[in-house]
Amino acid sequence: MTEFSFPEHSTELLETLRDGRVLIGVTDGVETNLITVGWGFLGYTWNRPVFIAMIRPSRFTHDFFRSSDGFSVNFMSTNWQEALDFCGTRSGKYFDKFKETGLTPQEGVSPSIVVVGEADKVLECRVVSKEALTPLALNGSIASTFYGDNSYHSLIFGEITDSYTLP
Repeated sequence: MTEFSFPEHSTELLETLRDGRVLIGVTDGVETNLITVGWGFLGYTWNRPVFIAMIRPSRFTHDFFRSSDGFSVNFMSTNWQEALDFCGTRSGKYFDKFKETGLTPQEGVSPSIVVVGEADKVLECRVVSKEALTPLALNGSIASTFYGDNSYHSLIFGEITDSYTLP
């Protein structure tokens, strides 16, 4: 593991996010789950480095954030596209995504955080806020284009506590 300062790699991290090659890892202390994301935010809020994960309440992963105080943001190479597709289209309610994809769960720097052993870069985050998007908070064209089913995301604000590359 080699630590890095995320601002120096922000362009690369944002490109990986835009390309949908990010796995959010979360545990409730008993089970772990992964979800592929392509939407999020990386920057500074409240004078802290943060990653904001956008998770719909209808997703199995959303329930983990009720009892979890942290999560990992795992930036994956294109070599793992099949695993990314699986984690983005199958529910952890019915599948052990680590087992099904061949990805390796590892303990993070923080023992309560699960990371993906095959990730190129990892951000470990401590949950500092959870907010629900509402129709009133959004521009009408965004609401109609992305939320026609009224399934608005929750925003999970994670203060970045550790950032590193894996061997």
